[in-house]
Amino acid sequence: MLAGFRFFQRLTCSVATVRSSISSSLISGSYVRALLRAVTDQGHDPRQFAADEGVTLEMLESCDELPAQLFGRLYQRAMLLLQDESLGMVSGGRVATGTFRMMCLCVIHRPTLRAVIERAGEFLDICNGMAIKPCILPTYDSVAVGFATVSEGQSRTLKQILEADGPMRVRTSLFMWYNLLSWFAGRSLALKRVEFEFDKPVNGAQWSKLFRCPVEFSCEQSLLRFEKSVLDLPNVQSEQSLSVFLKSAPYRLIVPSYHDQRLSDRVLGIFGDDLSRRLPGAEQVSHQLGMSVSTLRRQLLDEGTSFQRLKDECRQAAAMQYLATGELTYTEIAGLLGFDEVSAFFRAFRRWTGTTPSGYRASL
Repeated sequence: MLAGFRFFQRLTCSVATVRSSISSSLISGSYVRALLRAVTDQGHDPRQFAADEGVTLEMLESCDELPAQLFGRLYQRAMLLLQDESLGMVSGGRVATGTFRMMCLCVIHRPTLRAVIERAGEFLDICNGMAIKPCILPTYDSVAVGFATVSEGQSRTLKQILEADGPMRVRTSLFMWYNLLSWFAGRSLALKRVEFEFDKPVNGAQWSKLFRCPVEFSCEQSLLRFEKSVLDLPNVQSEQSLSVFLKSAPYRLIVPSYHDQRLSDRVLGIFGDDLSRRLPGAEQVSHQLGMSVSTLRRQLLDEGTSFQRLKDECRQAAAMQYLATGELTYTEIAGLLGFDEVSAFFRAFRRWTGTTPSGYRASL
């Protein structure tokens, strides 16, 4: 039972790490002022909106930076108040609450970033309220991610939709999509440059600091431009890691904290919850994480664990679940966990827990 408890502890710690990074992060006051405009445009009292979160309207309107934790609460309050998840982003209409979560669940098992974008587009094609979606734009020397209209029900062109929502929403949309793709990859993706179709705004000189790459204006389209190989990177996330990510949204899309995620949690995310297949080896996992096997083993050792220990604890947790199901035989459980012989499963379980599978099942 101890290893199962440690497994749960690591999940709890990953949530705590996200909360810690959020509490110490600051975001631009322009984001909260965009929220205030949305609240006001929908006929709500912005002063009461601020007061409900224990702050003043004057403070929100004048601040240069805002704690990310406070912004997250304001963002979630605004979504509930307006029943719209498109706040600050280009959408072309009101987006029902829960759309982002369902989109993520639809794409979480896609193997690569390219597949994630393609499935997200298919999902948004059938969502009420959505007018645009991300799409992959072919280029001769790189790969780009930009905007496209959804398949059905659009009376406006893409240009009309983007112009109506304005430069700030276009910028925010590309920035959030960039951070979401980086999260799926488990790393900060290297951008070649970001291009915008509109003329350079007053604060446009600061936008390169936001994206940490060159930014160009008055281009043919608004898009993110990557090296060709970027979209072939593997999706290293799972439903397990997604549940933690969704609890920390929208912070993680504005103040990305995947750098703070423990390597052991990222490895557990690759393992996932489905132990009915053989767990990937260290070579496969290190490739997905973009590092060598020796670096993977060294960094796990620095965190006080090892690749084999993580595998064993995952298999032990799954074994306990399977043993609690009286319908499964020991032979079936051994096979589900990747053991060739029942005796090997018995020896491993005794090593993990100090008791046999039959002893553990009898104690339930």
